[in-house]
Amino acid sequence: MKSKLTIQEIARLAGVSKATVSRVLNGRPGVSPATRRKVEEVISRYSYTPNVVARGLSLKKTGSIGLVVAHTAERLSSHLFFIEFLRGINEVLDERGFRLVLATAESEDRYETSCRAMAQGGMVDGAVVLGVRRNDKRLRHFLAAGIPLVTVGRPIGYPRVDYVDVDNTGGARMATEYLLRLGHKEILFINGPRGHTASLAREKGYRQAVKSLGMEPDEALIVYGDFSFESGYEAVRGRLARGRAPDAVFAASDLAAMGAITAVKEAGIQVGKAVSVIGFDDIPYAHFFDPPLTTVRQPIYEMGREAGLLLLLRLEGAGGEDRLHRVFPTQLVVRESTI
Repeated sequence: MKSKLTIQEIARLAGVSKATVSRVLNGRPGVSPATRRKVEEVISRYSYTPNVVARGLSLKKTGSIGLVVAHTAERLSSHLFFIEFLRGINEVLDERGFRLVLATAESEDRYETSCRAMAQGGMVDGAVVLGVRRNDKRLRHFLAAGIPLVTVGRPIGYPRVDYVDVDNTGGARMATEYLLRLGHKEILFINGPRGHTASLAREKGYRQAVKSLGMEPDEALIVYGDFSFESGYEAVRGRLARGRAPDAVFAASDLAAMGAITAVKEAGIQVGKAVSVIGFDDIPYAHFFDPPLTTVRQPIYEMGREAGLLLLLRLEGAGGEDRLHRVFPTQLVVRESTI
């Protein structure tokens, strides 16, 4: 049977303050190894299990971190970027005793409603938001409630919001330059949603690469989707239906690139010989696709871990007025989907 010990009693038995016991229970720094061992010995001796709800009330904390994603739960179950990111962030938060609260949404209105409810409902100590847009109004709900926030992608319009990102512009420029060096001139760019910060940065890289050869980007070759397999498939199938097969395809996600490859193969065109295709992400399945996908690698798992670490640092009071952020480099991984 679990003991009904209080934090005050643990502090008395260990000969330390209640604040020290609280730091040990929450895995926070500022406790010497010897003192930490004394507290842990008392906890172990009495089989103490903290009451999460009571602890949350006393510290005005919930022990939960919100993760807000602009997709339905059903779609996320097959979204390999999200699965890798979730693995990283959950590992960090679980080590520190935090739970993840997932909020999904199938439309923009419901996405904002999820953010508002999470921010105003006192459900979380902090939040990580994926899929941010330029001047994203949804972030204001967390800021107004004073909830620490980390976004995945640089939050344009919010100069003091913490974030984790990759060099999207450099990665897209690198992929497009590679296709141009292979001799391709008509490169279809299948982007993500308009206004999405990653979409904006990747389109910038694509345009920079084309202009570096003294050419102006053909606006008809830039199409927008939602990073999904379906968006890549439909973009290429529509172009093929009009009798305008591209020399190459650069998709802003691996899933969209896989959709593009499927459409090209259905038309009887050889990928990697007649048409080159490059993706962005390097999800685990990219290496096993047919043909194996050339892609821009971003460290998805590490991004998840870093988002969690930045949020924990902010919860511990680190950073002050300074913005916490980290931008990871990208890498072009050449496989058989390019000539």
